[in-house]
Amino acid sequence: MSARSPFRHVDGLLADAARWHVRRLTPGELTDRDVEAWADLESRAAEPNAFLSPHFVLPAVRHVDPGALPVVFLVERGAAGGRETVGAGVFCRARGSRFLPLPHLVAYRSLYTSSSGLLLDRDWGDESLAALLGHVRRHEPRCHGIEVPLVWADGPLARAVASASGHRGALFRGVELDERAVLLPAEASPQLLERALGRHKKDLDRRMRRLRERGDVGWRWYRGDGIPSAAVEAFLALEHAGWKGQAGTSLRSRPADEAFFREMVARFDAEGRALFTELTLDGVPIASTSNLVSGRVGFAFKIGWDPDYKAFSPGMLNEVEFVRHASAVCGDLEYFDSGATGDSFINRLWPWRRPKGHVVVPTTAPARVAVAAAAWLRETKRRVTARRRAASASRVDDPHNGDRDSGEPSR
Repeated sequence: MSARSPFRHVDGLLADAARWHVRRLTPGELTDRDVEAWADLESRAAEPNAFLSPHFVLPAVRHVDPGALPVVFLVERGAAGGRETVGAGVFCRARGSRFLPLPHLVAYRSLYTSSSGLLLDRDWGDESLAALLGHVRRHEPRCHGIEVPLVWADGPLARAVASASGHRGALFRGVELDERAVLLPAEASPQLLERALGRHKKDLDRRMRRLRERGDVGWRWYRGDGIPSAAVEAFLALEHAGWKGQAGTSLRSRPADEAFFREMVARFDAEGRALFTELTLDGVPIASTSNLVSGRVGFAFKIGWDPDYKAFSPGMLNEVEFVRHASAVCGDLEYFDSGATGDSFINRLWPWRRPKGHVVVPTTAPARVAVAAAAWLRETKRRVTARRRAASASRVDDPHNGDRDSGEPSR
């Protein structure tokens, strides 16, 4: 959460980048050694991201997005005994977007990706980013830049991109900022929870009392010592129950998505980086969450709860217990990314906020012009819309507004 970037800003990075090595691979071309180097980079990335882990990306490409055709860029630098992987990005080709209306590379996002970005070594961030941009400019035909949605606008990656862009006079755009709830586990406490819930606390306390009248209510979590297979099965069943299963949006609704989840969790769990929580009634889970860890950052993934207990809000009660016990469960983590949208109930529980943005880096002269023009058009549209809304509100608030001739109110 520090405001200072860990990257070292030096002049001439783009010239130096020519002496670095960038490999462009399809997922099928990756060797076991490549995947191991990628996973090792994830552990020391300046901006950790579980959704950029090979343990997430590769199962997602294999099961969820077999037609996506992403490419993996691995940035390597010369080191004693060989080369060291210090940067990684996964991209798909885009014909154009409203941010960059020319062919370019856009960061890969699966259906289940809530945060995008690049993995850059905390000690070689500027250099590896410069090498990647230099490779795109020189070796990617008909590619006019990169687009990276859903990155921390106040994070080291956004600052590094802005710095690297400046070396060539390119335009850096951090657009469409939005706030996302985060949790600082070391600072979470029952007192913070009470303040965050406010008037909702009494209602949740009442629901917990009513649930306890049904039986013995418990809460448990799994992390580091292996996720029991029973916990994975319970999560899949609860996530499929209710409206998600009916709408066909649960993991279990599609065999391929369930296969992705099982493989992804197994990969993270093998490194002690999966975290599950459960609210139980007489020992049987009635609410569950699945979460991932990358570096010293936690990432909420998905939740599930039993619709038979809807009146007790088991999903919310499970999240309340997580916040209550966060310092014990994951106090070693710097923060926890909720992955939540603005209307999510998690915003009632997690009081901290960070801005998410949309990063665009043009790498050609036509792209710089196109990005600037697109930004101007968006801003013009925003101002026109704001003026229209203000004028409409003014007419509604005017007590004399109406048909001046007939004296009848306008409709």
